[in-house]
Amino acid sequence: MFEQIEGVSVRYVTCTTELQQPDIIILPGSKNTMGDLKWMRQNGLETAVKKKATNTLVFGICGGYQMLGEKISDPYRIEEGGEMRGMELLPVITVFHNKKTRIQVKAKFETLKGPFQELSGLDIEGYEIHMGQTTGCNEKGNAYGTYVHGIFDKGKIAVRLAQLLAKRKGITLEISDVMDYESFKEIQYDKLVETLRQYMDTESIYKILNEAKI
Repeated sequence: MFEQIEGVSVRYVTCTTELQQPDIIILPGSKNTMGDLKWMRQNGLETAVKKKATNTLVFGICGGYQMLGEKISDPYRIEEGGEMRGMELLPVITVFHNKKTRIQVKAKFETLKGPFQELSGLDIEGYEIHMGQTTGCNEKGNAYGTYVHGIFDKGKIAVRLAQLLAKRKGITLEISDVMDYESFKEIQYDKLVETLRQYMDTESIYKILNEAKI
């Protein structure tokens, strides 16, 4: 979504030299939270993120949220088993369970008191898919965490966050006519369908499918 906002750039980093001077660090979801945190710890990214967090906003989503906590416990060996120290940027503890959470989410941001306070009250829509449960406070200092995937795809959250970051730099980000990412994806899907219809022999495909049923 951020890539649709004029004046905003997004970088995907895999090492400390690529991190440079971001306005916000977003830790995304992970299929192996403990393994990915171990990887960040080994290549120095964890230390770099923690150092940046004194002045830079950090936003964790799902597995990224779990990493930001004090501890990750895996008593059922869902991933690597045992316990692992988190990045200790949020006062939360995660315990993995056998049951996977899969839910659609419609909610609102609670009243935030830290640097993310301008997101307070905004509508949230997305989905959760994760193992285990996280308890504690998901906001502290410059760090915030959530389990909601797709949180930036709809509504005003991405735009408001971009404006918040610009304000912290002492500049104004004029944003108008920004299409939310959900609508953008639908347009791209429609274009793909039209291209397929143009270059594929759909009649032959339907004929093969009908013969397969017989």
